[in-house]
Amino acid sequence: MDPIWLSIAFILGLGVRAIGLPPLVGYLLAGFALNYFGAEQGSFVSIVSDLGITLLLFTIGLKLKIKNLIKPEIWVGASLHIGLTTLIFSSIIFGLSFSGLTIFSDLSWQKSLIIAFALSFSSTVFAVKIFEEFGEINSYHGILAI
Repeated sequence: MDPIWLSIAFILGLGVRAIGLPPLVGYLLAGFALNYFGAEQGSFVSIVSDLGITLLLFTIGLKLKIKNLIKPEIWVGASLHIGLTTLIFSSIIFGLSFSGLTIFSDLSWQKSLIIAFALSFSSTVFAVKIFEEFGEINSYHGILAI
């Protein structure tokens, strides 16, 4: 079944690229949809997904320059972003634990905080891919955002 799951991800990647979004969005949608419908990954999909994430993070790392990261406007902005995003998302996620939906019923405020903290980092990967596709990765606003 692994080739079918990878084909679905590839097709969704092409589909969202055709409407002007990065293929990464299609891959994520495929993963969420396949998980929702109960698809189980085999060892090949696991290896390919780990390799893909490693390559993605490696290419992002190549674009970062240490001298840009130590500027106060970068680390203060990043710290504020992570702090505010974590606070807002954890409040929303913890609030959902009172909604009566079973998927959120066991969420403590600590678990909500961890989930929100993880969500605050995922936007960086998405931003890098967007700036890269528009050729603005080395622009001032691209460097500042990342």
